[in-house]
Parts: sequence; structure tokens; C-alpha cells
Amino acid sequence: MDPLVLHEARAQVVEHRKTLVEIGLSAAGADARLSALIPHERSSYALAGRAANKFLRVALPWRVPLGYAFAVAYIILARPASFELFGVTAALVILGCTLRSWAAGHLIKGKRVAVGGPYAYVRNPLYAGSFIIGVGCCVALWNLPIPVTSVIMWAMFLIAFVVVYPMKARAEEKELCVSLNGPYEAYAKKVPAFMPWKGQVRGLGLQSFSWEIYRQNREYQCVLGAVGILSLLYLKYIRVV
Repeated sequence: MDPLVLHEARAQVVEHRKTLVEIGLSAAGADARLSALIPHERSSYALAGRAANKFLRVALPWRVPLGYAFAVAYIILARPASFELFGVTAALVILGCTLRSWAAGHLIKGKRVAVGGPYAYVRNPLYAGSFIIGVGCCVALWNLPIPVTSVIMWAMFLIAFVVVYPMKARAEEKELCVSLNGPYEAYAKKVPAFMPWKGQVRGLGLQSFSWEIYRQNREYQCVLGAVGILSLLYLKYIRVV
């Protein structure tokens, strides 16, 4: 392995160790907890390389403004070519919003490990829901012949969810391992990240959906945004706009 890559991986592990010690964990406990992270860090750096990781660290802060720019371009370019395509788009967007809303009613950020609802199937149901919504929106870009702009937007969507968002999810999970300690680590070992290939994982604990938690997470904003986009797509389909 490149000595510089190994040095950077070790430096990151040391930072994790310092954080764990600062929150009151013994030095020996911090070393034991982080020993499992070292192979992951090394393989991650070896796979992507230092240049790719630096690029992603620079790109992550830009994901929100780029997302807004993508949304504006989408609104301008998207026009369902048929009612069937609009129906598929609407179905996927509704499914994604439902998954996100279900998750938002169980999530108390940074205070407890969410294990109820969709969190018993995947660790990142909010991202999974966003991916489904994105796929639905991409369907509305389909037409024959396929426009170059549609291909570009499909590529941007895939880059965001295949490259950038998994890295963001890993960074968030490292923070959860520190803030929520052992309970989150135990949960992460049992439940897949994005694909529910294990089905519903049993024995995680009981948590019920809460409308108050849903309201605090403001997930209704996603629903309102989806309603607005679907309404605009329908108006564009019938050539009103």
C-alpha cells in the first residue's frame, strides 16, 4: 500500500480515538472500538485513492446548492411524453415520500438509535426514499429520441447517489458511533445500509411512529415539494405550461 495512503488512514483513526476519549471513554476502550474501523478505513482509501477521497470531501459541501441547480434544470427540461410515464413518475415519487415520512416519524437525531419502522430494514431509509423519488423524476425525462440533456441529468443523478451520498452516509455513521456509542454499533452490524436483503430484522426494540417527531423533522416539506413537482409535471404534460 502507498505509505502516504496508510499514513492518512492512521491519522483519521487517531482523530476518532481522540474524540472517543474526549467523551469519556477510556483510552483502552477507544482503542478496542476503533480497531474494527482500521481495516475499513484502509480498504476505503486503497479502493478510491487519495485523489478521489479529496474530491469527494470537496464535493460534499456543494451538494445542496448543486441540488437546487439540478432542480431548476429539471423543472425546465422535464415533460412527460405520455400519461403512462407520468403515472410511473407519480407512483415512484409517492412511494419515496411515503418511505421518507415513515422514517421521519421514528428519527430523533443524535439522541437515540432509530430501530422502528423502516429502520428495521435499512439503516438509511431517508436516502433510500430520496433515491426512489429521484428515479421517479428521471422517468419523466424519458423520450424518443433520447435527448442529450436527459442523459446528462441521469448521469448526474447516478453520480450523486452512487458516489457522493454513500460517502456522506458513512461519515454520518462514524459520528453516530461516537455520539450513540455501543447501541448504534450493535445496530449497524445487524441491519444493511441501503438494500433490505435481510428483510425485517427482529429483536431491535420497539419504537412507534410519532406524528410529533415527524413534525419536528419537517418531513412535510418534502411532501409539499413532491406535490408541487408532480402538479407542474402534469401541467407540462397537458401543455398548460
